[in-house]
Parts: sequence; C-alpha cells; structure tokens
Amino acid sequence: MKFRSGDLEFNASVAETGETRSPQTGNTLQVLTIQFRAQKAGVHEAAVSEALQRQLGGLYSLGEDDAPELEWRVRESNWNYVGSEPWGVNHHIWRIEQVERLACSRLRIGPVIDVEPYDYAETVVDGVVRLAARALVTDSMLVALSRLGGPLEVVRVGISDTPRQMRLSGYVWGQTSEGLAVVLACEDVRQPRVTVAGFDGPTAADIEDLVELTTMDHEEFRRRRHERRQVADVDAWPLTE
Repeated sequence: MKFRSGDLEFNASVAETGETRSPQTGNTLQVLTIQFRAQKAGVHEAAVSEALQRQLGGLYSLGEDDAPELEWRVRESNWNYVGSEPWGVNHHIWRIEQVERLACSRLRIGPVIDVEPYDYAETVVDGVVRLAARALVTDSMLVALSRLGGPLEVVRVGISDTPRQMRLSGYVWGQTSEGLAVVLACEDVRQPRVTVAGFDGPTAADIEDLVELTTMDHEEFRRRRHERRQVADVDAWPLTE
C-alpha cells in the first residue's frame, strides 16, 4: 500500500489487519500494522516526526491514481536499525487506525431541542461520548433548555441516527449579531464507578433529587441558574478546550 503523511510518501507492507467498532457511530473501522523501510537518514527522520504528528489523523492511503482514499491515525510507532553502519536500514512499524470525520448537521435533545450547530466538537474518553455544540436558538427553546434534566435521547444527525442516552451537563447563552445563541455540552449516561481514586459518577442526578425533595421554589431556582449562565460573548472560546 502507498501512504502520504505531509510531504512524506512511502510504500508499506501490511503485516496485520483487524477491526474495531466506533463508539461514536457504531461503524466498523479498520486497524492495520504496516511496515516500511527508510534507507536514507532524511526519510527516517521525517518518518519519526510524521508518526508523532499523525496521532489524531492526517495519514492517507492512496489509490492507483495517488488520490487519497482513507484517512488514518498512528496509534503506535517504533523502528529498529538493521545492518551495520553505514549500510544498514531503519525499519519502521506503525499501528494505524482508520479515522472517522464527524459532522453534525442537526442536534436533537429530548422532545423540544432541535438545532443546527454552527460549531461542534465530539470526543470519547474511556468509552464515554462527550459533545459540545454552539447554535442559534429561539427564546422558547432557550427556556425549554433551562428546564431539561435527567437522561435524554440525543440524536446527532449526520453522525448517527440512533439516539444516545445522554445528560445535559451544562450550557451558557448570550446574544450574537444573528440572535440568541447557546453553547451546550452533553455526555453519555453511564454507571457510576468507585476506585481508589474515589467516586466517579455524574453529580447532576443528586442535585436534581435535592431540588425535587426540598421545599425551595423550583422555578426561582431555575431562573437564577439560567441568569448566571448568560455570558458576554458566546463565541469567545473554542469547543475543544
């Protein structure tokens, strides 16, 4: 197979093949172990550098016309020098995984929130999908958002049509030149865990129970919390922070 990584192009043999299931879409992704030789010192140095830079993607397998076919990320890489100086050759071994590029065209949260994100990010940490989205909203939608609680069905149109059980982990809102906008975050509902590091689980459910079981004015609590979540510039920071 032929690959391109930045300015580096090389032919590699496939030593192992495998598959993994995407936790974000459920699609089957290819996993390969490839091997190639770097006979020149400059090519070896470039290969070492590219392996470090392509851990999130940017490695492409090429077709017969040298056009990119699939994108990959480098999960592991190593090399060894075979032979004697100055006639030896560096042998590189890369473990690579097919990359999914995700684009969410609509985000549906529960029965009332349906928005078109103009900024979207998603990640997986220990098998838990977390997302952040920035989108224009209406007044009524913003009020509905302020009242959401508990597990919700979330559909990321363009990524997967299968609803995920997620929890709204937070939001802020503000005015833009286009109107009201919100930045919100959701994460998968997961079972709590206890390890030597302590308790790992969502605290939002405990807070919701506390609100329900006390005699406080729920609507006043919601109003104050909603006011605290207004920000001066709702577009002022990246979603991947």
